Amino acid sequence: MHEGMMAFSKSWGYGVRALVHLASSEDSERRWQSGELAEETGLPASYLSKILSSLATAGLLDSARGRGGGVRLATPADKIKLSDIAAATDDLPGEEPSTGAMIGAPETLVAGLSERWQPYRRGLLEYLATTTVADLMDK
Repeated sequence: MHEGMMAFSKSWGYGVRALVHLASSEDSERRWQSGELAEETGLPASYLSKILSSLATAGLLDSARGRGGGVRLATPADKIKLSDIAAATDDLPGEEPSTGAMIGAPETLVAGLSERWQPYRRGLLEYLATTTVADLMDK
């Protein structure tokens, strides 16, 4: 992971990578099979297939089965926000920071974390809501 980057789930990261790859394709009408997309992006095929299904259910991908089937963007890359991908992969930052490791810690410590989390969360949500797949292309 790059220094200073927040840790999102693999699902979110793989979803972003897949959508950026699809958006970068010269033929926007082309349907990509999940195995083919996995090979092109270097992502694990079985995991990617599940992520693509979630992205299609969220309306970010147009998916078709059978001969000539596969996935393609359902909407232009400049309309797909990172927050859309986070919502599709259940990866939006929660109201409270994850405090599982803080079980048994003093309440003041947990409350202090929560207090400091809110401005960070707001900034992160704003970034996700204003950054699109198109913004990440050729970066």
